[in-house]
Amino acid sequence: MNKLVFVAAGLACASVSLPGQAFDLTPELMLNIDATAASDYRVGGFSLTQGNPALLTAATLVHKPSGVFAGVFTTNVDFGTTTRREFDYYAGIARPLSQNTRFSLAYVAYDYPKDSWVNFREWIGTFGFYGATLGVKYSDSLQNPPARAALAEELAPYGVVIKPRPKERLITWLEYNVPLPYQTLLNVRYGYTDTHDEQAYQSGDGSFRSTYRDWGVSISKPWLGVLWKAAYIDTDLSKAECYSAFGSAGDCSATVVASVTKSF
Repeated sequence: MNKLVFVAAGLACASVSLPGQAFDLTPELMLNIDATAASDYRVGGFSLTQGNPALLTAATLVHKPSGVFAGVFTTNVDFGTTTRREFDYYAGIARPLSQNTRFSLAYVAYDYPKDSWVNFREWIGTFGFYGATLGVKYSDSLQNPPARAALAEELAPYGVVIKPRPKERLITWLEYNVPLPYQTLLNVRYGYTDTHDEQAYQSGDGSFRSTYRDWGVSISKPWLGVLWKAAYIDTDLSKAECYSAFGSAGDCSATVVASVTKSF
């Protein structure tokens, strides 16, 4: 399974750029708390709640002079396994390089109670120039799913080789923000995931591939003290490819996700 979350690091970076929505604990420290209710929890184009609603919360402590931050993020999930919650623990730095450029680097630990084989660690880096952002996510701690190991053992006597999932994965994405009238923001995103796994996604004709693409377009606007957002999200994975990777819990099809976020 492809388990990744950029929400935590994104909220951390947002708290740096929006200090007015945070608690000033001291002249140098601030605390940002965000709560989001969403119609679905999509990461990299696929659902981590089987298309069901999610409540996402994050608390981020920021050292304002340096841009160093640390925090925790949590949400409900449903992979069709025993775990029902995700916890992310992150730390990093987000700073402007000049008036129109910025960067961030974060280390995130993902924890899924009752399903420890899903746990992994990831580095997330971004570079921004005006309204554009280039991002990279890298992990070298992915684990082999127990179901895949069992299938490999079952098919081995028949000469069918199911290789363990590689520990590495690289994700890159590019997004662009366009300010619109009435404090409305248009965001366009395109992502590319390379699992380094020759048997990651199997199509209906039996062929495999190790990569996939996702994209999305969203519009957001603050109103009544909260941030309203609607996003169209899709991937180039077929239903067969999605099922081969995520089983019956997989949902990689096009959808519209509505969300509302309150920052404290």
